[in-house]
Amino acid sequence: MIINDYYFNNEKIAVLISDINGNLKVYKTKNNPDFNYYFKSQSAGGITAQDMYLLKIMNAQKIISNSISVKIGFPFAPAIFAGFLISVIYGDLMLLFIKKFFLVM
Repeated sequence: MIINDYYFNNEKIAVLISDINGNLKVYKTKNNPDFNYYFKSQSAGGITAQDMYLLKIMNAQKIISNSISVKIGFPFAPAIFAGFLISVIYGDLMLLFIKKFFLVM
């Protein structure tokens, strides 16, 4: 799961997230005068279960609002591997058909 930018002013949130060794990273805003901090997923790998648990706890305690946006990410490696297998199998079958039917005639 990947988190879009979530802006906030509470320094307590920044300390809570910074203490956890997860994929959430707190940044200080430069161009936004309304908010002092924001956090987002540090990598495309998404957030860890520990990060998700922390976000649920902070939401239950009303430290953060429900407006946080979490997208479910799909790991691309299995899709690439499946595409590779299909191309190898389909490509080899087509090569056998071409050899058998068109090159023999």
